[in-house]
Amino acid sequence: MFKRVFASPVLKIGLAIVLILAIVLAIPATRALADQLLSLFRVQQVVVVPVDFTGIQQLTGNNALGSQISQLISSSVTVEQKPGEPTSAADAKQASQMAGFNVRLPEGMSPTSISVENAAAFSFKVDRAKAQALLNEAGRSDLVLPATIDGADVKVKIPASVSAGYGTCPTPGTEDNGMGPNSGGSAGRRFADCILLAEIPSPTVSAPEDVNIPQLAQIALEFTGMSADQAAAFTATVDWTSSLVVPVPKNAATYEKVTVDGVTGTLIQRPADDAPQYVLIWIKDGIIYAISSLSADSTQAIQMANSLP
Repeated sequence: MFKRVFASPVLKIGLAIVLILAIVLAIPATRALADQLLSLFRVQQVVVVPVDFTGIQQLTGNNALGSQISQLISSSVTVEQKPGEPTSAADAKQASQMAGFNVRLPEGMSPTSISVENAAAFSFKVDRAKAQALLNEAGRSDLVLPATIDGADVKVKIPASVSAGYGTCPTPGTEDNGMGPNSGGSAGRRFADCILLAEIPSPTVSAPEDVNIPQLAQIALEFTGMSADQAAAFTATVDWTSSLVVPVPKNAATYEKVTVDGVTGTLIQRPADDAPQYVLIWIKDGIIYAISSLSADSTQAIQMANSLP
């Protein structure tokens, strides 16, 4: 679901960092039995962090190290509930029944597609030695993970989600980005009129109560290239138990707070001449909303958000 929410190339590189942050921030500081776990993370607000991705690109460009990261993740994760393939819905009412929450679609607009993806759940167990070894190999031996995280269990639950397409949009559940040899052009050309609206109740992450989230957040931010002072200053401004942290390329994207749907949202834009794009994100009544498009004009997204019933 989140891959679709942030399908815009603005955040494509940032998804790797989202994954790193999700793993590092959810690591418990102490061991605990399953019945001692409680929900620590329930998204209530969006926080944008500009990141210099140069170091991360070098890291992901290292095939050997990238393979080790993939192996570490795959060996640590246990999928407990697979979402399956997206299912089409005829209208908002049927989508609401299928997804289990009240789906809101813009008034006066007819979607070209509505798809529902079922809930998913997974857990992972931290192998501190392997994770630290990867940090060391990446040249960040100065970032030391706490020894107490070894073997800790973290559980993640992702509710069912709904996405609605307006205009000519990629087929839900496919990797079609318009860049294939027979695709007929770039994504910006093929889906120039596509606007995607995604909705999902807040996912939850369960971990021990005494996890030191700010400490682990600072480690993650330093890994992305911030200095220790910068990471400490940013960490102090965020409530890590209720924030969806969205990294964006530093100096390549802009962001601002906007009032939409009666709440404060975040508009992220990449003002490129050849391939502009934007994503509007906001949270209301426990539901995360995102409207994205390969366009420079975000006016329609704001109008859509404000027309939700």
